[in-house]
Amino acid sequence: MSGSDTDRAEALYMDGLDCFAEEDWQAAVGLFQQAVEADSEYLDAYHGIARACFEGREAHPELLDAAIDAATRITELDPDDVTAYSTLSQVYVWKGDKDTAEFWGGKARVAGWKQQLKRDQQKRPPPPFDPENGG
Repeated sequence: MSGSDTDRAEALYMDGLDCFAEEDWQAAVGLFQQAVEADSEYLDAYHGIARACFEGREAHPELLDAAIDAATRITELDPDDVTAYSTLSQVYVWKGDKDTAEFWGGKARVAGWKQQLKRDQQKRPPPPFDPENGG
């Protein structure tokens, strides 16, 4: 992907955020979708689609399926994305599918635990030097 595609995706995403802030869910979704067309791995734009679709669910219930598609794509690109799993859980709660909501909620918890474990491991000091054991 060229730098101009990345710049275009970023500009579309920022415009989408403006529409999101104004609660213009459909316009936001359209701009976020254009951003992922410019950059098919733009996670923030997929998050934007998922959240805008979820927020617009009362006026446009058909958007829930697009929220599922976007959040699922995020989990494909980043299997440890807690927010994507949480969004999927929220969408399925809204759709009345408790079992699927609990499944995605469990995935969110596991991803969160993985992130916490990584942070904890980064905070640990290195083991002391032991010349007798070669290190």
